[in-house]
Amino acid sequence: MKTTKPNPVSHVFHAKTKIIDLEEGGELIIRLNENEAIEYGIAPMDKVSLIYEGKEYVLDANLTHRYIDAHEVGIPKDVAQKYGIQAGEKVQVHFTQTSSVALDALKRVIKGKRDTKFTQKDIEAIMKDISTNRFTDTLITYFSALGFFRDSSDKEMYRMAKAMAEAGEMLHRDGIVADKHCMWGVPWNETTMIMIPLLASLGIKMPKTFSKAITTPAATGECVSVLMDISFSKPEIEALVKKNNTCLVRGGGLDLAPADEKLIKVAYPLSMQSYPRTIVSIMAKKYAMGINHSLIDIPVWPTAKVPDMKTAKRLKKRYEYVGKKLWMKVHVEITDALQPIGAGVGAVLQVREVLRVLQQHPSRPSDLEVKAIHLASKIIELVGMAKGKEAVKLAYGQLVSGEARKKMQTIIAAQHGKNPHIKSEDLDLADHSKDILVSQTGKVKGIDMKALNLLARTLGAPLDLKAGVFLHHKLGAQVKKGEKLFTIYAEEKAKIDLAVEFLKEKDIYIIK
Repeated sequence: MKTTKPNPVSHVFHAKTKIIDLEEGGELIIRLNENEAIEYGIAPMDKVSLIYEGKEYVLDANLTHRYIDAHEVGIPKDVAQKYGIQAGEKVQVHFTQTSSVALDALKRVIKGKRDTKFTQKDIEAIMKDISTNRFTDTLITYFSALGFFRDSSDKEMYRMAKAMAEAGEMLHRDGIVADKHCMWGVPWNETTMIMIPLLASLGIKMPKTFSKAITTPAATGECVSVLMDISFSKPEIEALVKKNNTCLVRGGGLDLAPADEKLIKVAYPLSMQSYPRTIVSIMAKKYAMGINHSLIDIPVWPTAKVPDMKTAKRLKKRYEYVGKKLWMKVHVEITDALQPIGAGVGAVLQVREVLRVLQQHPSRPSDLEVKAIHLASKIIELVGMAKGKEAVKLAYGQLVSGEARKKMQTIIAAQHGKNPHIKSEDLDLADHSKDILVSQTGKVKGIDMKALNLLARTLGAPLDLKAGVFLHHKLGAQVKKGEKLFTIYAEEKAKIDLAVEFLKEKDIYIIK
Protein backbone atom coordinates (compact mmCIF):
# COMPACT_ATOMS: atom_id res chain seq x y z
CA MET A 1 0.00 0.00 0.00
CA LYS A 2 1.41 3.38 -1.01
CA THR A 3 1.79 5.86 1.83
CA THR A 4 1.51 9.58 1.32
CA LYS A 5 3.86 11.80 3.29
CA PRO A 6 2.14 14.54 5.26
CA ASN A 7 2.60 18.19 4.43
CA PRO A 8 5.79 19.08 6.41
CA VAL A 9 4.51 22.54 7.32
CA SER A 10 1.37 21.25 9.05
CA HIS A 11 3.05 18.25 10.67
CA VAL A 12 5.67 19.88 12.84
CA PHE A 13 6.14 18.60 16.36
CA HIS A 14 7.97 20.32 19.20
CA ALA A 15 10.50 18.53 21.36
CA LYS A 16 13.48 18.97 23.68
CA THR A 17 17.00 17.85 22.87
CA LYS A 18 18.60 14.95 24.71
CA ILE A 19 22.33 14.48 24.13
CA ILE A 20 23.15 10.75 24.01
CA ASP A 21 26.59 9.29 24.68
CA LEU A 22 27.04 7.91 21.20
CA GLU A 23 29.06 8.87 18.14
CA GLU A 24 27.85 8.29 14.60
CA GLY A 25 31.25 8.65 12.94
CA GLY A 26 30.23 11.51 10.68
CA GLU A 27 26.74 10.22 9.91
CA LEU A 28 24.01 12.82 10.49
CA ILE A 29 21.55 10.73 12.47
CA ILE A 30 19.12 11.57 15.29
CA ARG A 31 16.91 9.32 17.45
CA LEU A 32 13.16 9.84 17.61
CA ASN A 33 10.51 8.10 19.69
CA GLU A 34 9.06 5.48 17.36
CA ASN A 35 5.37 5.98 18.22
CA GLU A 36 5.58 9.77 17.99
CA ALA A 37 7.54 9.71 14.73
CA ILE A 38 5.04 7.38 13.04
CA GLU A 39 2.20 9.59 14.23
CA TYR A 40 3.81 12.47 12.30
CA GLY A 41 4.46 10.38 9.19
CA ILE A 42 8.19 9.81 9.77
CA ALA A 43 9.55 6.35 8.89
CA PRO A 44 12.98 4.91 9.74
CA MET A 45 15.84 6.71 7.92
CA ASP A 46 13.53 9.37 6.48
CA LYS A 47 15.07 12.80 6.08
CA VAL A 48 13.83 15.16 8.80
CA SER A 49 14.38 18.85 9.39
CA LEU A 50 15.43 19.90 12.87
CA ILE A 51 14.96 23.62 13.55
CA TYR A 52 17.32 24.83 16.30
CA GLU A 53 17.81 28.50 17.16
CA GLY A 54 16.33 29.50 13.81
CA LYS A 55 18.64 27.25 11.77
CA GLU A 56 17.56 24.16 9.85
CA TYR A 57 19.58 20.94 9.91
CA VAL A 58 18.57 17.96 7.76
CA LEU A 59 19.26 14.62 9.42
CA ASP A 60 18.38 10.93 9.06
CA ALA A 61 15.74 9.63 11.47
CA ASN A 62 16.49 6.52 13.52
CA LEU A 63 13.38 5.37 15.39
CA THR A 64 13.44 3.68 18.79
CA HIS A 65 10.96 2.67 21.48
CA ARG A 66 13.63 2.87 24.18
CA TYR A 67 15.70 5.68 25.67
CA ILE A 68 13.86 8.44 23.82
CA ASP A 69 10.47 9.53 25.18
CA ALA A 70 7.75 11.37 23.31
CA HIS A 71 8.61 15.05 22.80
CA GLU A 72 12.36 14.24 22.96
CA VAL A 73 14.97 14.22 20.22
CA GLY A 74 18.10 12.14 20.81
CA ILE A 75 21.20 13.89 19.47
CA PRO A 76 24.44 11.83 19.30
CA LYS A 77 27.23 13.78 20.94
CA ASP A 78 29.30 14.18 17.76
CA VAL A 79 26.27 15.53 15.87
CA ALA A 80 25.53 17.88 18.78
CA GLN A 81 29.13 19.09 18.75
CA LYS A 82 29.09 19.64 14.99
CA TYR A 83 26.06 21.94 15.17
CA GLY A 84 26.58 23.38 18.65
CA ILE A 85 23.33 21.87 20.01
CA GLN A 86 22.90 21.89 23.79
CA ALA A 87 20.84 19.50 25.95
CA GLY A 88 17.33 20.48 27.03
CA GLU A 89 16.81 23.02 24.23
CA LYS A 90 13.51 23.42 22.40
CA VAL A 91 13.50 22.31 18.75
CA GLN A 92 11.01 21.67 15.98
CA VAL A 93 11.06 18.50 13.88
CA HIS A 94 9.28 17.64 10.64
CA PHE A 95 9.58 15.35 7.62
CA THR A 96 11.51 16.90 4.74
CA GLN A 97 12.26 15.94 1.18
CA THR A 98 14.54 16.50 -1.79
CA SER A 99 13.75 19.58 -3.86
CA SER A 100 11.59 18.88 -6.91
CA VAL A 101 14.13 20.66 -9.17
CA ALA A 102 16.98 18.33 -8.10
CA LEU A 103 14.89 15.17 -8.25
CA ASP A 104 13.31 16.02 -11.62
CA ALA A 105 16.73 16.86 -13.08
CA LEU A 106 18.19 13.54 -11.95
CA LYS A 107 15.23 11.61 -13.39
CA ARG A 108 15.43 13.50 -16.70
CA VAL A 109 19.12 12.79 -17.23
CA ILE A 110 18.84 9.13 -16.18
CA LYS A 111 15.95 8.57 -18.61
CA GLY A 112 17.36 10.80 -21.35
CA LYS A 113 19.84 10.16 -24.13
CA ARG A 114 23.59 10.04 -23.56
CA ASP A 115 23.96 13.69 -24.57
CA THR A 116 21.28 14.92 -22.12
CA LYS A 117 22.90 17.55 -19.88
CA PHE A 118 22.18 19.12 -16.52
CA THR A 119 21.34 22.84 -16.67
CA GLN A 120 22.98 25.36 -14.37
CA LYS A 121 19.79 25.43 -12.28
CA ASP A 122 19.81 21.60 -12.08
CA ILE A 123 23.42 21.48 -10.92
CA GLU A 124 22.95 24.14 -8.25
CA ALA A 125 19.85 22.37 -6.89
CA ILE A 126 21.55 18.95 -6.81
CA MET A 127 24.72 20.24 -5.13
CA LYS A 128 22.68 22.16 -2.56
CA ASP A 129 20.56 19.10 -1.74
CA ILE A 130 23.60 16.82 -1.44
CA SER A 131 25.44 19.37 0.71
CA THR A 132 22.50 19.88 3.07
CA ASN A 133 21.89 16.12 3.41
CA ARG A 134 18.53 16.20 1.57
CA PHE A 135 19.71 13.64 -1.01
CA THR A 136 19.57 10.08 0.27
CA ASP A 137 22.59 7.81 -0.23
CA THR A 138 20.59 6.04 -2.96
CA LEU A 139 20.05 9.27 -4.91
CA ILE A 140 23.71 10.24 -4.45
CA THR A 141 24.72 6.82 -5.80
CA TYR A 142 22.55 7.30 -8.90
CA PHE A 143 24.10 10.73 -9.47
CA SER A 144 27.63 9.40 -8.96
CA ALA A 145 27.07 6.42 -11.27
CA LEU A 146 25.96 8.72 -14.09
CA GLY A 147 29.60 9.72 -14.47
CA PHE A 148 30.37 6.22 -15.79
CA PHE A 149 27.46 5.99 -18.23
CA ARG A 150 27.51 9.47 -19.77
CA ASP A 151 30.28 11.98 -20.25
CA SER A 152 30.11 15.49 -18.86
CA SER A 153 31.04 18.44 -21.04
CA ASP A 154 33.84 20.73 -19.90
CA LYS A 155 31.28 23.44 -19.21
CA GLU A 156 29.17 21.06 -17.12
CA MET A 157 32.22 20.03 -15.06
CA TYR A 158 33.06 23.68 -14.44
CA ARG A 159 29.50 24.38 -13.34
CA MET A 160 29.50 21.36 -11.04
CA ALA A 161 32.84 22.30 -9.47
CA LYS A 162 31.72 25.89 -8.90
CA ALA A 163 28.33 24.88 -7.48
CA MET A 164 29.88 22.19 -5.28
CA ALA A 165 32.36 24.68 -3.83
CA GLU A 166 29.84 27.46 -3.33
CA ALA A 167 27.47 25.12 -1.46
CA GLY A 168 30.01 25.04 1.40
CA GLU A 169 32.71 27.22 2.98
CA MET A 170 34.60 29.53 0.63
CA LEU A 171 38.02 30.88 1.62
CA HIS A 172 39.48 33.99 0.04
CA ARG A 173 43.22 34.55 0.35
CA ASP A 174 45.56 37.32 -0.72
CA GLY A 175 48.56 36.71 -2.96
CA ILE A 176 49.82 33.45 -4.43
CA VAL A 177 48.29 30.30 -2.94
CA ALA A 178 49.62 27.05 -4.44
CA ASP A 179 48.63 23.40 -4.30
CA LYS A 180 49.62 20.01 -5.68
CA HIS A 181 47.37 17.03 -6.35
CA CYS A 182 48.12 13.56 -7.69
CA MET A 183 45.39 11.77 -9.61
CA TRP A 184 45.92 8.44 -7.80
CA GLY A 185 46.32 4.99 -9.24
CA VAL A 186 49.92 4.42 -8.15
CA PRO A 187 50.60 2.44 -4.98
CA TRP A 188 53.03 4.64 -3.07
CA ASN A 189 53.83 8.02 -4.68
CA GLU A 190 53.59 10.07 -1.47
CA THR A 191 55.44 13.09 -2.85
CA THR A 192 53.01 15.53 -1.19
CA MET A 193 54.46 15.12 2.32
CA ILE A 194 57.90 15.98 0.95
CA MET A 195 56.81 18.83 -1.32
CA ILE A 196 54.61 20.69 1.17
CA PRO A 197 57.32 21.39 3.79
CA LEU A 198 59.92 21.94 1.06
CA LEU A 199 57.87 24.61 -0.72
CA ALA A 200 56.53 26.18 2.47
CA SER A 201 60.13 26.57 3.66
CA LEU A 202 60.68 28.75 0.56
CA GLY A 203 57.84 31.03 1.63
CA ILE A 204 55.25 29.65 -0.80
CA LYS A 205 51.79 29.45 0.75
CA MET A 206 50.64 25.81 0.47
CA PRO A 207 47.48 25.01 2.48
CA LYS A 208 46.84 21.32 1.81
CA THR A 209 43.52 19.61 2.45
CA PHE A 210 42.58 16.04 1.65
CA SER A 211 39.87 13.41 2.03
CA LYS A 212 39.99 9.65 2.58
CA ALA A 213 41.60 7.25 0.12
CA ILE A 214 39.20 5.90 -2.53
CA THR A 215 41.29 3.89 -4.99
CA THR A 216 44.64 3.57 -3.18
CA PRO A 217 45.90 1.72 -0.07
CA ALA A 218 46.79 5.05 1.55
CA ALA A 219 46.33 8.61 0.34
CA THR A 220 47.95 11.69 1.86
CA GLY A 221 45.33 11.89 4.64
CA GLU A 222 46.11 8.42 5.99
CA CYS A 223 49.85 9.09 5.77
CA VAL A 224 49.73 12.45 7.54
CA SER A 225 47.63 10.97 10.36
CA VAL A 226 50.55 8.66 11.20
CA LEU A 227 52.52 11.70 12.40
CA MET A 228 49.99 14.32 13.54
CA ASP A 229 46.37 15.35 13.97
CA ILE A 230 44.51 16.12 10.74
CA SER A 231 41.11 17.36 12.01
CA PHE A 232 40.87 21.07 12.76
CA SER A 233 38.21 23.79 12.77
CA LYS A 234 38.21 26.64 10.29
CA PRO A 235 39.80 29.17 12.72
CA GLU A 236 42.47 26.62 13.67
CA ILE A 237 43.30 25.91 10.03
CA GLU A 238 43.53 29.62 9.26
CA ALA A 239 45.92 30.04 12.20
CA LEU A 240 48.10 27.13 10.99
CA VAL A 241 48.41 28.65 7.50
CA LYS A 242 49.13 32.11 8.87
CA LYS A 243 51.87 30.77 11.14
CA ASN A 244 53.54 28.18 8.88
CA ASN A 245 52.46 29.07 5.30
CA THR A 246 50.86 25.63 5.19
CA CYS A 247 48.77 22.93 6.80
CA LEU A 248 48.12 19.25 6.19
CA VAL A 249 44.49 18.78 7.23
CA ARG A 250 41.28 16.93 6.47
CA GLY A 251 38.99 19.11 4.39
CA GLY A 252 35.93 18.13 6.45
CA GLY A 253 36.96 20.55 9.21
CA LEU A 254 36.35 23.45 6.85
CA ASP A 255 33.12 22.13 5.34
CA LEU A 256 34.77 22.59 1.95
CA ALA A 257 32.64 21.29 -0.92
CA PRO A 258 30.51 19.20 1.48
CA ALA A 259 28.75 17.46 -1.41
CA ASP A 260 32.09 15.93 -2.38
CA GLU A 261 32.47 14.16 0.98
CA LYS A 262 29.10 12.49 0.42
CA LEU A 263 29.99 11.50 -3.16
CA ILE A 264 33.26 10.00 -1.92
CA LYS A 265 31.32 7.97 0.64
CA VAL A 266 29.26 6.18 -2.04
CA ALA A 267 32.32 5.71 -4.30
CA TYR A 268 34.47 4.11 -1.59
CA PRO A 269 32.99 0.55 -1.47
CA LEU A 270 33.78 -0.07 -5.16
CA SER A 271 37.06 1.91 -5.12
CA MET A 272 35.76 3.70 -8.23
CA GLN A 273 35.25 7.28 -9.30
CA SER A 274 34.65 8.44 -12.89
CA TYR A 275 37.00 10.89 -14.57
CA PRO A 276 34.44 13.75 -14.70
CA ARG A 277 33.58 13.32 -11.01
CA THR A 278 37.29 13.14 -10.15
CA ILE A 279 37.99 16.45 -11.91
CA VAL A 280 34.97 18.10 -10.30
CA SER A 281 35.98 16.82 -6.85
CA ILE A 282 39.57 18.02 -7.11
CA MET A 283 38.88 21.42 -8.65
CA ALA A 284 35.92 22.22 -6.37
CA LYS A 285 38.03 21.82 -3.26
CA LYS A 286 40.87 23.88 -4.68
CA TYR A 287 38.47 26.67 -5.62
CA ALA A 288 36.85 26.58 -2.18
CA MET A 289 40.28 26.64 -0.51
CA GLY A 290 41.29 29.80 -2.34
CA ILE A 291 43.97 28.08 -4.47
CA ASN A 292 45.07 30.13 -7.49
CA HIS A 293 48.16 28.15 -8.64
CA SER A 294 47.69 24.40 -8.98
CA LEU A 295 49.87 21.50 -10.13
CA ILE A 296 48.04 18.31 -11.16
CA ASP A 297 50.10 15.11 -11.40
CA ILE A 298 48.60 12.45 -13.72
CA PRO A 299 50.48 9.12 -13.46
CA VAL A 300 49.97 6.98 -16.58
CA TRP A 301 50.26 3.21 -17.06
CA PRO A 302 47.89 0.41 -18.18
CA THR A 303 47.28 -0.73 -14.58
CA ALA A 304 47.12 2.79 -13.08
CA LYS A 305 44.07 5.09 -12.72
CA VAL A 306 44.87 6.67 -16.12
CA PRO A 307 45.83 3.83 -18.50
CA ASP A 308 47.20 5.64 -21.58
CA MET A 309 48.65 8.89 -22.90
CA LYS A 310 45.58 9.69 -25.01
CA THR A 311 43.36 9.70 -21.91
CA ALA A 312 45.94 11.68 -19.95
CA LYS A 313 46.17 14.41 -22.61
CA ARG A 314 42.39 14.71 -22.72
CA LEU A 315 42.23 14.99 -18.94
CA LYS A 316 45.01 17.60 -19.03
CA LYS A 317 42.91 19.84 -21.31
CA ARG A 318 39.86 19.37 -19.12
CA TYR A 319 41.72 20.28 -15.92
CA GLU A 320 43.14 23.36 -17.63
CA TYR A 321 39.70 24.43 -18.89
CA VAL A 322 37.99 24.05 -15.50
CA GLY A 323 40.93 25.71 -13.74
CA LYS A 324 40.92 28.70 -16.08
CA LYS A 325 37.16 29.17 -15.61
CA LEU A 326 37.75 29.14 -11.84
CA TRP A 327 40.53 31.77 -12.16
CA MET A 328 43.33 29.30 -11.41
CA LYS A 329 46.71 28.99 -13.08
CA VAL A 330 46.94 25.23 -13.68
CA HIS A 331 49.92 23.13 -14.79
CA VAL A 332 49.34 19.44 -15.52
CA GLU A 333 52.33 17.12 -15.32
CA ILE A 334 51.89 13.70 -16.98
CA THR A 335 54.23 11.23 -15.26
CA ASP A 336 55.26 7.61 -15.73
CA ALA A 337 53.48 5.07 -13.49
CA LEU A 338 55.46 2.07 -14.69
CA GLN A 339 55.99 0.92 -11.11
CA PRO A 340 55.48 2.16 -7.53
CA ILE A 341 57.50 5.20 -6.49
CA GLY A 342 59.51 4.04 -3.50
CA ALA A 343 59.10 0.57 -2.02
CA GLY A 344 56.42 0.91 0.69
CA VAL A 345 52.68 0.54 0.05
CA GLY A 346 50.48 1.51 3.02
CA ALA A 347 50.44 4.51 5.35
CA VAL A 348 53.20 3.68 7.87
CA LEU A 349 55.44 2.12 5.23
CA GLN A 350 55.01 5.18 3.00
CA VAL A 351 55.64 7.66 5.81
CA ARG A 352 58.83 5.81 6.73
CA GLU A 353 60.16 6.57 3.26
CA VAL A 354 58.98 10.20 3.36
CA LEU A 355 60.97 10.66 6.57
CA ARG A 356 64.00 8.99 5.00
CA VAL A 357 63.97 11.50 2.15
CA LEU A 358 63.55 14.45 4.53
CA GLN A 359 66.32 13.05 6.75
CA GLN A 360 68.49 12.44 3.68
CA HIS A 361 68.88 8.93 5.06
CA PRO A 362 71.34 6.62 3.24
CA SER A 363 68.44 4.19 2.57
CA ARG A 364 66.10 6.81 1.15
CA PRO A 365 64.32 5.85 -2.09
CA SER A 366 66.00 7.83 -4.87
CA ASP A 367 63.02 7.60 -7.25
CA LEU A 368 60.74 9.22 -4.66
CA GLU A 369 63.24 11.97 -4.00
CA VAL A 370 63.74 12.67 -7.72
CA LYS A 371 60.00 12.86 -8.42
CA ALA A 372 59.31 15.10 -5.41
CA ILE A 373 62.07 17.51 -6.49
CA HIS A 374 60.82 17.50 -10.08
CA LEU A 375 57.23 18.31 -9.10
CA ALA A 376 58.34 20.89 -6.54
CA SER A 377 60.39 22.62 -9.23
CA LYS A 378 57.28 22.83 -11.42
CA ILE A 379 55.41 24.67 -8.67
CA ILE A 380 58.43 26.96 -8.18
CA GLU A 381 58.16 27.74 -11.90
CA LEU A 382 54.37 28.10 -11.73
CA VAL A 383 54.56 30.80 -9.04
CA GLY A 384 57.41 32.62 -10.84
CA MET A 385 60.16 32.06 -8.26
CA ALA A 386 62.67 30.42 -10.66
CA LYS A 387 62.80 28.50 -13.93
CA GLY A 388 64.31 25.33 -15.35
CA LYS A 389 67.53 24.11 -13.73
CA GLU A 390 67.46 26.97 -11.21
CA ALA A 391 64.06 25.79 -9.97
CA VAL A 392 65.36 22.22 -9.60
CA LYS A 393 68.48 23.46 -7.79
CA LEU A 394 66.37 25.55 -5.43
CA ALA A 395 64.10 22.60 -4.58
CA TYR A 396 66.99 20.18 -4.07
CA GLY A 397 68.80 22.68 -1.88
CA GLN A 398 65.93 22.72 0.64
CA LEU A 399 66.35 18.96 1.13
CA VAL A 400 70.14 18.93 1.35
CA SER A 401 70.25 21.89 3.76
CA GLY A 402 67.68 20.29 6.06
CA GLU A 403 65.27 23.22 5.72
CA ALA A 404 62.47 20.99 4.38
CA ARG A 405 62.86 18.62 7.34
CA LYS A 406 62.85 21.52 9.83
CA LYS A 407 59.65 22.80 8.28
CA MET A 408 58.04 19.36 8.60
CA GLN A 409 59.01 19.28 12.28
CA THR A 410 57.35 22.68 12.73
CA ILE A 411 54.19 21.42 10.99
CA ILE A 412 54.07 18.27 13.16
CA ALA A 413 54.43 20.33 16.34
CA ALA A 414 51.73 22.79 15.26
CA GLN A 415 49.33 19.94 14.46
CA HIS A 416 49.79 18.24 17.85
CA GLY A 417 52.10 15.46 16.70
CA LYS A 418 53.51 13.45 19.60
CA ASN A 419 57.09 13.60 18.32
CA PRO A 420 58.00 16.50 15.97
CA HIS A 421 61.56 15.15 15.68
CA ILE A 422 60.47 11.65 14.74
CA LYS A 423 62.81 9.64 12.53
CA SER A 424 62.01 6.85 10.08
CA GLU A 425 63.50 4.32 12.51
CA ASP A 426 61.00 5.33 15.22
CA LEU A 427 57.92 4.11 13.38
CA ASP A 428 56.40 0.85 14.63
CA LEU A 429 55.46 -1.68 11.96
CA ALA A 430 52.48 -4.06 12.08
CA ASP A 431 52.40 -6.95 14.56
CA HIS A 432 52.24 -9.58 11.83
CA SER A 433 54.31 -9.93 8.67
CA LYS A 434 55.30 -12.56 6.13
CA ASP A 435 58.02 -12.65 3.51
CA ILE A 436 56.89 -13.72 0.04
CA LEU A 437 59.73 -15.45 -1.80
CA VAL A 438 60.78 -15.47 -5.44
CA SER A 439 59.32 -18.55 -7.14
CA GLN A 440 61.70 -18.63 -10.11
CA THR A 441 65.04 -17.12 -11.07
CA GLY A 442 64.81 -14.39 -13.68
CA LYS A 443 64.35 -10.68 -14.33
CA VAL A 444 61.50 -8.48 -13.06
CA LYS A 445 59.61 -7.53 -16.23
CA GLY A 446 56.50 -5.98 -14.69
CA ILE A 447 54.56 -5.11 -11.52
CA ASP A 448 50.75 -5.29 -11.58
CA MET A 449 49.67 -2.04 -9.88
CA LYS A 450 45.98 -3.01 -9.61
CA ALA A 451 46.84 -6.35 -8.03
CA LEU A 452 49.21 -4.58 -5.63
CA ASN A 453 46.41 -2.20 -4.63
CA LEU A 454 44.05 -5.12 -4.01
CA LEU A 455 46.68 -6.98 -1.99
CA ALA A 456 47.24 -3.98 0.29
CA ARG A 457 43.48 -3.60 0.78
CA THR A 458 43.17 -7.31 1.59
CA LEU A 459 45.74 -6.73 4.33
CA GLY A 460 43.55 -3.97 5.82
CA ALA A 461 44.71 -0.75 4.15
CA PRO A 462 43.76 2.06 4.21
CA LEU A 463 41.82 1.67 7.51
CA ASP A 464 44.73 -0.18 9.12
CA LEU A 465 47.57 2.36 8.90
CA LYS A 466 50.23 -0.29 9.55
CA ALA A 467 48.96 -2.71 6.89
CA GLY A 468 50.72 -2.87 3.55
CA VAL A 469 53.46 -4.25 1.37
CA PHE A 470 57.19 -3.57 1.14
CA LEU A 471 58.76 -4.34 -2.23
CA HIS A 472 62.32 -5.68 -2.16
CA HIS A 473 62.81 -5.46 -5.95
CA LYS A 474 61.92 -3.02 -8.72
CA LEU A 475 61.67 -3.34 -12.51
CA GLY A 476 64.76 -4.70 -14.21
CA ALA A 477 66.10 -6.41 -11.09
CA GLN A 478 67.66 -9.87 -11.40
CA VAL A 479 66.13 -12.16 -8.77
CA LYS A 480 66.94 -15.67 -7.57
CA LYS A 481 64.50 -18.36 -6.52
CA GLY A 482 64.05 -18.42 -2.75
CA GLU A 483 65.10 -14.84 -1.95
CA LYS A 484 62.68 -12.20 -0.59
CA LEU A 485 60.42 -10.70 -3.26
CA PHE A 486 58.17 -8.60 -1.01
CA THR A 487 56.94 -8.54 2.59
CA ILE A 488 53.31 -8.20 3.65
CA TYR A 489 52.18 -6.54 6.91
CA ALA A 490 48.90 -6.56 8.88
CA GLU A 491 47.71 -6.04 12.45
CA GLU A 492 45.67 -9.25 12.31
CA LYS A 493 47.02 -12.71 11.50
CA ALA A 494 43.76 -13.51 9.66
CA LYS A 495 44.49 -10.71 7.17
CA ILE A 496 47.91 -12.24 6.43
CA ASP A 497 46.18 -15.57 5.74
CA LEU A 498 43.65 -13.88 3.42
CA ALA A 499 46.49 -12.18 1.54
CA VAL A 500 48.30 -15.50 1.07
CA GLU A 501 45.10 -16.96 -0.43
CA PHE A 502 44.80 -13.89 -2.68
CA LEU A 503 48.36 -14.42 -3.93
CA LYS A 504 47.48 -17.95 -5.08
CA GLU A 505 45.23 -16.31 -7.68
CA LYS A 506 47.16 -13.10 -8.47
CA ASP A 507 50.77 -12.46 -9.42
CA ILE A 508 52.11 -9.09 -8.27
CA TYR A 509 55.42 -9.51 -10.14
CA ILE A 510 56.03 -10.68 -13.68
CA ILE A 511 59.36 -12.51 -13.70
CA LYS A 512 60.89 -14.03 -16.82
